[in-house]
Amino acid sequence: MSVRARALFGAMLAFLVLPAAAAAQAPATKFAYVDSRELLDKAPGRADADGQWKKEAQVMQDQVTRMQDSLQAMIAAYQKAEPTLAPALREARQKSIGEKEQEYQTRTQALDVQAQQRQAQLLQPIIEQIKVALEDIRKDEGLTAIFDVGSQGNPLVAIDKNLNITDKVLVKLRSMPVPQVVAPKPAAAPAAAKPAPQPAGPVSAPAGAAKPKVPPVR
Repeated sequence: MSVRARALFGAMLAFLVLPAAAAAQAPATKFAYVDSRELLDKAPGRADADGQWKKEAQVMQDQVTRMQDSLQAMIAAYQKAEPTLAPALREARQKSIGEKEQEYQTRTQALDVQAQQRQAQLLQPIIEQIKVALEDIRKDEGLTAIFDVGSQGNPLVAIDKNLNITDKVLVKLRSMPVPQVVAPKPAAAPAAAKPAPQPAGPVSAPAGAAKPKVPPVR
């Protein structure tokens, strides 16, 4: 599971605890734990969500690659013609390249954010179903609380493995309807790029903003 996916799941999965009054009346306090990493990796619908996200992320990467190639071609053409250009034309070409590079940087950053948001959107129905399964198991087993040993900052340093109910939750999940892949939201119009300052000297290769980061998925 990617770091982003684990962080997303850990942030949304709270401890499932009975109200204090009900817990006080219970004959015994019972705890169990799960590994959220395993739950999210093996949950029904995860493979479909990952496959959809990979396809959409690749489209974003292809868009950035085309923009990068266009910018590099623009720079190469300028550098080839630079010795023959009049000062005014040289300055105008440098300004155009600077604006093109700023547009490239802005769009790349926007696509990176879009990729992260889309992954969260695709995982959301799966996470919600896991939470329902956890609460059902907690009630069925008469548990006071279920802890997550897969979350970031997990404080547990030793625990009885017999308290692990991860497999039980997975069995419950597999008996539930498989979450459907969430359709992508309509793409918003790209924001207009701010004019970049004119280069002080000869134009070099583009700064090379990275392609949208695609966290590894399993």
